[in-house]
Amino acid sequence: MSLWFFLQILMILPLLPCGVLAIYLLLLTIAAWLNPDRMLISGTYAGAHNQLSHFIILVPAHNEELLIGDVIGKLRLQSYPTSNYEIVIIADNCDDKTADISRELGVTTLVRHDSEKKGKGQALNWAIQGPLATWPNDWDALVIIDADSVMNTDFLWFMNERIHQGYLAMQGYYGVHNPTESWRTSLMDAAFSVIHFIRPLGRDQFGLPCGLKGNGMCFARKLVQEYGYPATSVVEDVELALILLRHNIGVKFTPGAQVFGQMAATTGQADSQRKRWEGGRLALIMEWAVPLWREGWRERNYHKLDGAMDLFVPPLALLVMPVLLACLLLLTLVLIHFTMIGVITFFLWCLTLLAIILYLISGLVLTKAPAVVWLRLAAVPLFIFSKLMVYLDMISRDKRTPSKWIRTDRHRMD
Repeated sequence: MSLWFFLQILMILPLLPCGVLAIYLLLLTIAAWLNPDRMLISGTYAGAHNQLSHFIILVPAHNEELLIGDVIGKLRLQSYPTSNYEIVIIADNCDDKTADISRELGVTTLVRHDSEKKGKGQALNWAIQGPLATWPNDWDALVIIDADSVMNTDFLWFMNERIHQGYLAMQGYYGVHNPTESWRTSLMDAAFSVIHFIRPLGRDQFGLPCGLKGNGMCFARKLVQEYGYPATSVVEDVELALILLRHNIGVKFTPGAQVFGQMAATTGQADSQRKRWEGGRLALIMEWAVPLWREGWRERNYHKLDGAMDLFVPPLALLVMPVLLACLLLLTLVLIHFTMIGVITFFLWCLTLLAIILYLISGLVLTKAPAVVWLRLAAVPLFIFSKLMVYLDMISRDKRTPSKWIRTDRHRMD
């Protein structure tokens, strides 16, 4: 057996996991196209105006004096009757004027200082089990958005419909507020179009829970009163969805309810944010993925099996990189030493890459991505390289992801 033939045979081994992931994503892509809710990307509510639920829009904020005023102003533009929702700000461990600005604008402000239990999840749990448990006004559901985000004006109408349909946990579409600001924000918009739209839309078509994205979440009062907000990791949204899944409570995707957050535009902002996200996600995978898969297989519970599968899917850049490299390497090996097994393996790797490309293109098409986002896909190699450097830095320094709430630097935007 020649070395070249041996290398071609060796390339079959990584094909199996990459191929399985590609098939999974392709199935979700097809299901997303078949889901009539894909049209709700317009964000305009045209359904029945059911009995009005009373919402609390809860905004956890840590040193957000720059943006909190704008966010409050945008939240007041909801088309939903103002008498049926109220805005509550959690000024969590702030040492700036976040609380003062919120109060000046007439918004109920909860101030929390806890030097030991720092984190978004801890702040939300404190508010839910503390002040909101004895709230003077009656309320039916809780909406959680980040302090750098804006909601579409019909957001609460879509969530009101879900409440009346009997759902306990809902997730809106979480998109990028500044997709054209830089090549980084454009590629984040592309990534969000598949992670936050294609995958949950496809899972919803199969009758599966869509998971939580941390922003634009909505919970019925009954649910939060029973469970609070028990997730405390850096990726508390993913953790909470898994905890609910363990209790057989699924999250319903609600793509018409939309929230758009400001993404990091510079290298410093992006690297700091990405280390927290990826480090937290990796820790969660190690803790949850295999046990959840075993549990789902033992119980024949497809919701849990899908939840584990979703954890196994790596970030888009890290999925594209090995597949693309494998295609190029096999093409080189086949040109050097032609064998039928090499050609077949190369063909299968190309099909894997094609499935991922269709997945990405579908996300951009269905979310109606701006033309500049399409053009900036040319920066994907640079994005992959920067992400690889982040991972190598995390490995070399043996960094553990902090559980505390570290604010990403932001700037005011229109």
